[in-house]
Amino acid sequence: MTGDKNVPSAECRVASRKTRNSQLGTRNFLPGFSLMEMLIVITLFSMMMLIVAQTFASFNLLHRKIANKAVVSQELRFAMELLVRAARNNQISYASPPPVRASELHLVQTGGVELIVKRSVVGDALCADLPKVACLLLSTDGGTTWVPITGKRLNVERFDAYVRPSTSPFELSGGSYASNIQPFVTFH
Repeated sequence: MTGDKNVPSAECRVASRKTRNSQLGTRNFLPGFSLMEMLIVITLFSMMMLIVAQTFASFNLLHRKIANKAVVSQELRFAMELLVRAARNNQISYASPPPVRASELHLVQTGGVELIVKRSVVGDALCADLPKVACLLLSTDGGTTWVPITGKRLNVERFDAYVRPSTSPFELSGGSYASNIQPFVTFH
């Protein structure tokens, strides 16, 4: 210390400042956050949480859409594989000339029994529990019993089978075949 009595010490200066502030009516600020700072932080945090929640919800919706498309694609692949296999392994039924475009596909199995694929009516009990669903039905006994070949998640709006030629190319007429075209079936 210098010994100068006119210069106040550090403790005296703080005490005199506190008394002077209290005399002037001003507040002494303590360390911490003000109400306005807290409101701003809470608002920013809430906005960030809202953005994160919306992003999560949109990703969740996108994931569900992709999963549903995968299930529908798998069910369609199964149905198409079954139809292609049936068309390759059986003969086209020429009992009555098939129209160019038919809503049913008639094939003849090796035992002579007819195999039929058709679209059900909307709300058929065989397809699903849902009243507005139509599915593809398969009968391996000439139309006596029917089994659905598409799943409950798939609604078949239309089923068309295009058969060419309209007459059997394997029957002889006048010593030659009536048609030289190989039979084929197209599904739509």
